[in-house]
Amino acid sequence: MEAARFERQVRTGTSEAFVVYGGARRIGRIDVHYAHFEVHATLILEVELTDDEVQQLIDQVDEELVQTHDPEREDFLVQVYRGEELGFYSDEYDSDEADDDDDEDEDAR
Repeated sequence: MEAARFERQVRTGTSEAFVVYGGARRIGRIDVHYAHFEVHATLILEVELTDDEVQQLIDQVDEELVQTHDPEREDFLVQVYRGEELGFYSDEYDSDEADDDDDEDEDAR
């Protein structure tokens, strides 16, 4: 597997979320949470990878993302899941649709 590329989606004082790309294709998402002595991550893969490829990806996350943020961490704990994105939901998105429906109702009057 070629080296992954990480595109940050959000960052807070204690966490970050990234979309993970393998070449041009999206292969998953990783959420990283920084605690006092440990770093916890949830890796959700959208493609099938071998155990070795998963370990390479975790090592790359550790080297490029975790150690640059907290080089003194005592442990890096990663839970790995396989899944697929079913959709994107947002209060603002739903609100925009409702506003559009309201505008259409007003136009009909």
